Formats: sequence, structure tokens, C-alpha cells
Amino acid sequence: MDRDTTDPRWSDDARDRKARAIVGTLERSVGRLPGGQWLDLGCGSGDLAAELARLRPGARVTGIDPEPWARWKDLGEAPGAPRFLQGGCGEATRLVGAASMDVVICNQVYEHVPSVRELLDAIHAVLRPGGVCYFAGPNLLWPVEPHVFWPFVHWLPRRFAVGLMRACGSRRAADLDAWSLDWWRLTRLIKVAGLYRQDAIKHRLSVVAGNSAGARAARAIARLPRRFFAAAAPVSPAFVFVLRKPGAPSARQP
Repeated sequence: MDRDTTDPRWSDDARDRKARAIVGTLERSVGRLPGGQWLDLGCGSGDLAAELARLRPGARVTGIDPEPWARWKDLGEAPGAPRFLQGGCGEATRLVGAASMDVVICNQVYEHVPSVRELLDAIHAVLRPGGVCYFAGPNLLWPVEPHVFWPFVHWLPRRFAVGLMRACGSRRAADLDAWSLDWWRLTRLIKVAGLYRQDAIKHRLSVVAGNSAGARAARAIARLPRRFFAAAAPVSPAFVFVLRKPGAPSARQP
């Protein structure tokens, strides 16, 4: 059954914080970001793409998602708004052109696509030489499945896991629709796709906003040495990578 394109589970009120955190993570990882062309690949409702366009007025933001969303029309009417295109990751090159993007955002997408290899190949194809990608998603080895907040169910055969959740009275069994990877397999696919990888979880934690206990704890953890994050990467709750396409950025980029 097709997903409801107004489902609030896919469009929350924290998009502005997420956009600021993504931009901050990229800036701490690679320095000054270009304006130019930005792509939110797997943009969903479009709220994140719209917030990126607001935060980066010099950028021209495009969002691509396999399904059309009701919010695209409203979000696309604001000055400087992103454009939205319907298509899967395998259609990205056809939709926006090869080597056309300075920055790609691929946030919490990889676990929802049929082929992670195809997704990474698409990122490589649309990035200009020297272009960067913010790539984040869950870790298979983390014991709590982040979409349903149940322990261990993502390690079980899927049909059995869904049946178990329903037998226990869970109303979220239908939300168990993600297929995450472990660190070793995902980083191997990134290498095969021809992308350089930088682990950026330290930078991501350092830009967590707010004064809540959780935010303060995240910023405190970010002060730990890099060797801690390198050692902990395979068992962290989630991955945050900054990927780069080899080559020097074009001189015509803004």
C-alpha cells in the first residue's frame, strides 16, 4: 500500500534544527560551503529542503523523492524555494544531470532504498568533482531499531519480527520498513562507489543545539578525542559521514 503523502511521521517540527545541524556538520568537516547546486536526495515531504534553501540563500536547492508529496506545492511557492522532482535514486542523473551538484544531502535515506549501491552510485554520478555529500543513517548493530523503538526486531527475520510486534500489541509493526547495514558493509559500498569518506559524528554532536540535558551531553561527548570516535564507529547508534567525490572543484562554482 502506498505511503500516505501527508503522514506526519515523515515530516516533523525539527526540520529547522536538522538543517542547521547538517550545514554545521558540513562546515566543520570541509570548511566553507559553496552556494551553487544542492540536492536533497530522498527529500520526503520537502521541509528539510525548504529549510536548507532558507539557510543557504545563495544555493539552488532541488529535492527528489520517489513519491509526490502534498506539501511540495506550498513549499515551492516561497521566494528562493526549492524545486521538487519525483523519481527514485536511480533516476537522479536523468532528472538533474551528471556532475551537476555541489552538495548532496542524503539524510536517513539509505535504509529505505532497494539498493544502497545504486544510491551511492547516484550520489557519485550527480556530484561535481570535489563535491560533498552529507550521508547519515542508522547502524544495524545498534540494538534498538530507531523507527519503531523496539529492541532486536531488526535482527530477526522480518516477517517473524512484524508478527511478534503485532502479537505483543504494538501498533507500530507496519513502521518496521527499514533495512540498515553494519559499518563494514556500508563503508565497503562507499569505497566501491568511488567516494572518499570522512566520519563526521564528532562534528554532528558538536553542533547539537539547545540547553536540554541531552543536547549538553552530546556536546560534551563531542569533546572526546577523535580516536574514541574512530574506535566506536562500528557500534555507534548511527552513521554520519561526509562523502567527497574525487577531483578538484570547478572554478565556475560560486
